[in-house]
Amino acid sequence: MFEKLNQINWPAVLVAGFAMFMIGGVWYGAVFAKLWQRLHGFTDEQVKAMQKARPPQVFFSIMLGAYIVGALAMSFLVVNLDIRTAFSGAILGAFLWLFATTAIGLTDHITRTRPFAAYILDSVYQLVAFMAAGAILAAWR
Repeated sequence: MFEKLNQINWPAVLVAGFAMFMIGGVWYGAVFAKLWQRLHGFTDEQVKAMQKARPPQVFFSIMLGAYIVGALAMSFLVVNLDIRTAFSGAILGAFLWLFATTAIGLTDHITRTRPFAAYILDSVYQLVAFMAAGAILAAWR
């Protein structure tokens, strides 16, 4: 299984990770910022305090790094499953989303008092991001 590591397309990993990051930027910044804030129960003051606790350069660097690591893991699956089309990569992304969001995210959600709509908002973003990364990684082999 590890003998195929040399088949990983590193530029595709970086682009897929960056794509996930940018989709999140649009999703949570331009489109759903206020809805996310309201659904998670944060006041403007709390958001400012969070931003002060983690300056943007730290917050975004860690986030981008995490997405690149995720894209690397997905690339490992793409190579080992010999997935070669954008559609098949997107399907892989959807299956990974089922595990990461449904199994892990939902168990996290039920331990909190946020409305279910907050889970849906975050979950749909993750589905879009996972499918985009899978499509990029599989198509760019």
